[in-house]
Amino acid sequence: MICTYYRNSTDALASRWHPKTVTSARSIPFDLSLRIELCLERFTKRYEEFPRSRSTVNRRVTEAAEQADLSGRIYPHCLRATSASHHAYKGVAPVPLQALMGWSDLATAQKYIRISGTATADALRQVHHR
Repeated sequence: MICTYYRNSTDALASRWHPKTVTSARSIPFDLSLRIELCLERFTKRYEEFPRSRSTVNRRVTEAAEQADLSGRIYPHCLRATSASHHAYKGVAPVPLQALMGWSDLATAQKYIRISGTATADALRQVHHR
């Protein structure tokens, strides 16, 4: 099997990435924290080329998790779900959460928000100043 590598993400996106839905094609802000920016910068410096293979991306995520001394099974989709849960807990409203994650159905965002009961309690306490 031949695996093609690309010199930059633009080449990779043009050849490989196609959104599942219209809402999947979106910009994603990575300037939410300095830690996120540094992690992404280190990752892209270490891997100068973008692999076409899903398994290569999975291996790289696994290696990064091992180097960060994280235990358990960590893979790209689990990180995506963790991100959605984190943002729901932090109080991101359903529509912005839907836009961030690229879901076509608002009900998916509402599900993550419902699961985050602690966020609801925190938001109520903040509104009522308790």
